[in-house]
Amino acid sequence: MDPDLPTLLAACALAVGIVTIVFTTTAALRHNDESNRAWVAAFAGALCMTGLAAIYGIDDATPPVVLATIDTSSVFAVGALWSGCRLLDGRSRSLILLVLAAALAAAVPAVLGGTAPDLALASAVRLGVTGGFAWLCAIELMRGPMRRNLNCRILQLALFVVGGWFVAAAALFTAGTDDAAGPSLASTIPAFTALFVVAAICLTAMRVERTGNWWSMGAEARRQSDLPVLAADSFREDARDRIDRADMMGRHVALVLAEISDLDELNSAFGREAGDGALIHFTQLLRSHVPASALIGYLGAGRFGVLTVSSTTDAAATVVAAIRTGLVDATLGDQMEIRTDARFGTTGSVAVATTFEGLLADATADLDRARVLEN
Repeated sequence: MDPDLPTLLAACALAVGIVTIVFTTTAALRHNDESNRAWVAAFAGALCMTGLAAIYGIDDATPPVVLATIDTSSVFAVGALWSGCRLLDGRSRSLILLVLAAALAAAVPAVLGGTAPDLALASAVRLGVTGGFAWLCAIELMRGPMRRNLNCRILQLALFVVGGWFVAAAALFTAGTDDAAGPSLASTIPAFTALFVVAAICLTAMRVERTGNWWSMGAEARRQSDLPVLAADSFREDARDRIDRADMMGRHVALVLAEISDLDELNSAFGREAGDGALIHFTQLLRSHVPASALIGYLGAGRFGVLTVSSTTDAAATVVAAIRTGLVDATLGDQMEIRTDARFGTTGSVAVATTFEGLLADATADLDRARVLEN
């Protein structure tokens, strides 16, 4: 039996409500950062849009203030998805104010239309701007280290398809001579709902993979405790002390950042235990190949730091060469004939100011350049 339109709209609102509650709860408890806060705002906008559409519908009887709110919520929801993806990719500005301005502008046809706004014009603006933000979000996900991630590609496909349909629907509303010429709610609201259901699943997986742990930060803490190297905070504290003493003695300091390549792909293909095994294997390799006087710390997300103090300026290159030799000689564990690889970022006290923050920033920039060249 085919559901009638009110039942379909109610089901859409229920689906968006469920994923919004789950996503918001996990974000508040485990992933309370800028990108996730932007995504929570996006889901709140989606819930507002589908909820009002289920209660009032979108037709000539819809109050203008409700129509304006629906238009604003729809545009803001997808725009906030784009804003969160910008932050996920490491951009310094989310452009959330631009999203808010576009969302408010989308409500202008409903607000200025008086008691009987032009429904076709309002729908064309809402769908066109929403589709445009969907495409921007898909394009944003094509840059940075996440672009090869499977969940990222699934979300990209959903954004391109739904965005394309919304832009086409907006064109149909613009070309039509009356409201009946455009697509019905039964073809646009379910597509909007499907987009946010897919987004909830993919963003949940992406944020977990990006932070290097699964469903709890406790798992990451246990993972660090299993590695026989310094934790991030201890490494930073000891590194600052060693750098200060080396500076007073006129010694050279080198910092090497070593990051396991394709750790996310290893987790996806062979399970989380394989990823943890790669971390332990890589830790043992570092301990057996870098100088005994070096500090070794795990910084999270498959990245390690090695700090050495030497009387020469080639210590960083020596450490990298030793690690590469170990990677060639050893496989991942006794039962898996898989060779791990790594990318490196290096710096020394000759290149930058002799502070831990300066060395870390320069080494991180070098590591980012190595990642770009690798991809």
